[in-house]
Amino acid sequence: MLFIEALNRASTQPNEKKLIARAKYRSVISHKDSVDLSSAAHQVKEIHLDSQAKIPLTAATSIFANLIEHVLNHLINSNVHLHSPEELNLETKEWKLFLQVPPLTKQKSNKSDEYVTPEVLQHPPAKQLIFHIPVKPSYGIPIEMTVLLSHHHGSPTAPSIFHTLSTESWLPVLRTPYSPDFLEQQVTHHHILLDQDGEPDQLSPLYVHINQSKIMGENMLSPQVFGLRIWRSKNNTLTPVVLGDKQVGLLFVGHYKPIEGTPISEDEKARQASNLYTKA
Repeated sequence: MLFIEALNRASTQPNEKKLIARAKYRSVISHKDSVDLSSAAHQVKEIHLDSQAKIPLTAATSIFANLIEHVLNHLINSNVHLHSPEELNLETKEWKLFLQVPPLTKQKSNKSDEYVTPEVLQHPPAKQLIFHIPVKPSYGIPIEMTVLLSHHHGSPTAPSIFHTLSTESWLPVLRTPYSPDFLEQQVTHHHILLDQDGEPDQLSPLYVHINQSKIMGENMLSPQVFGLRIWRSKNNTLTPVVLGDKQVGLLFVGHYKPIEGTPISEDEKARQASNLYTKA
């Protein structure tokens, strides 16, 4: 995934066997990874991404995006590619994307166990998955980074990977063009949530702005990315970082600041301005 022109695209090396400089990580998964919020946190929160509300892409952001791409390649068992809005020339266009933020924790049911079917009671809970990734600098030994993947609690059922995969997985080397000193300064543990409840064409507002040669089409993409949403869990807050679409594929939006509420339309702005003028 090419985010910064001055740097080469990070790639993977399947069978590189070298010593790994291990960074500290939490080997035991704790419920503390999911923050215990009040019932108000379970209410649906509407947000939108605005083309004007972004921060510049950085090398640190690029590393985070490549870690996600690396994990998705492993989960989907396919060579997926994360696009950036800059790569698709979307940073020069005006657009908005509307999303609903899933709850951080599972909402407790008011029903007693006698109302729950035996199948539900016997169904094992979804596991959290840890992926260990050796990140290779331009020279020297790799530095281990970890990605903790959780299922979001807005859907009654979790994808099968949270029941069938091992709790911990060691992925192939992720090669980068960055120096060892730079990698050692980066965050080495990330927590993300997987959400497959989005619409397959959730990026349709962007179609008109993207060069048609950049649109792959659903025949060229894995159906597993259609409607996919990846959220970053940090400081008791979920923010969208990846959106999957049947035409565009996977789009990284981690450097766009989510805005709560519904934006005011141009007509509404004009009406409010007219009212202010009349009152004056």
